[in-house]
Amino acid sequence: MNYQMLLECHAAGTAITKQEAELLDLELESQIASIKVSRTQGCIEVAPDHICKVASVCKGSCWITCFAAVLDQINPVPLGDKARGAIVFDELANNDYEVANHN
Repeated sequence: MNYQMLLECHAAGTAITKQEAELLDLELESQIASIKVSRTQGCIEVAPDHICKVASVCKGSCWITCFAAVLDQINPVPLGDKARGAIVFDELANNDYEVANHN
């Protein structure tokens, strides 16, 4: 499943189903793991402004940040668990990626 294409469809108004969200959770775990392995992964590229907007993140954010934010919106984690967006932020910071706010 191409999460970028799914986020594009979501930005255009197509709802993400529960089943798609479950598969996307698995894909997010894979993308988080790839952060540790390679600095050339597509998930760390800057996402287009319309994707950042629908994800409610700052312009200039990377794809994986948008991906996590959208999953947090459509399938929130249980109370007391760490949000996907926070997990992604921590992984990016722990692996020396720039995580500063963009305007």
